[in-house]
Amino acid sequence: MDMMKYCFGSKGKPDFEKMMHFMEHHNRARKLDAIGWALFFIWVGVAWISNVGLGVGLSGVAVIILGMQAIRWLSGIKLETFWIVVGIGFGIGGLWEYFDVQTPLAPIILIIAGIALLVSVTWLGRKHSRHHTHPKESHE
Repeated sequence: MDMMKYCFGSKGKPDFEKMMHFMEHHNRARKLDAIGWALFFIWVGVAWISNVGLGVGLSGVAVIILGMQAIRWLSGIKLETFWIVVGIGFGIGGLWEYFDVQTPLAPIILIIAGIALLVSVTWLGRKHSRHHTHPKESHE
């Protein structure tokens, strides 16, 4: 959310009520981020001391990350796609370890990442190519 656009009224003058709402919203997001990190450190310490195993440890991290994103969503705060992907990755890694899957996970993740990159470049590239000219064309 862009504060400058959000906090001005219809006549272009500052709307202090909107400014206060923006700041409260921003402060809530920062507090949730700090709580998430605190829970992460606590969980890693507890998992390490209790020797729960890598699968349970990674799954716990996934629960914390995805749980914090769910709380952000329920609180009306913008979801962070990066952290959702990271949380899903930790969840998959945790399940992979817990069920002792023999196929290595890293090559599969690399293949999926490569396919995702190709798809995003080809599909998104087409959308953006309509709006931009080729550098050689712009100099002529």
